[in-house]
Amino acid sequence: MYTEITNAAAENKCPEGKGQLPGRCAAMAFPFVAMQGQDPKRYDQREALQQGTLFPGLDLPFHKELKSRFPAANTALSELMALDFAIDELGLYLVTHAEDQEVLALYWEYIRLAQDGRARYEAQYGPLTQTTVTEGGYRWLKDPWPWDEGGSD
Repeated sequence: MYTEITNAAAENKCPEGKGQLPGRCAAMAFPFVAMQGQDPKRYDQREALQQGTLFPGLDLPFHKELKSRFPAANTALSELMALDFAIDELGLYLVTHAEDQEVLALYWEYIRLAQDGRARYEAQYGPLTQTTVTEGGYRWLKDPWPWDEGGSD
């Protein structure tokens, strides 16, 4: 085990505003959560999913790097994921801004879009979740499976 520490941190002599890390002093962190104002700017649902937030004011610097390295695929499924993400973000915003009628209307519009998109997706590709019940039972319990011959017809 390494026990030799010979700097200021080892002697508990870090300056005011500095904390101790193993073997050295370091700046203290002060967490901060930005409070959103009324009617903040919003990304569209696809951009929000890529950014990790619906609101540009809450962007984190490292998300730009992730976005450049891992762009989201432009598919029907990623559109549904983006809508679901936007619905969750709007719902969280409405917890503290329940009187914002414009956002409330947008929230319900995104829910309708997601429901319609999910129905179109499932009609074309099959159920998205185990709880999607079709007439006579669970659709995915019937052969052929999508990877079987004739399964994606």
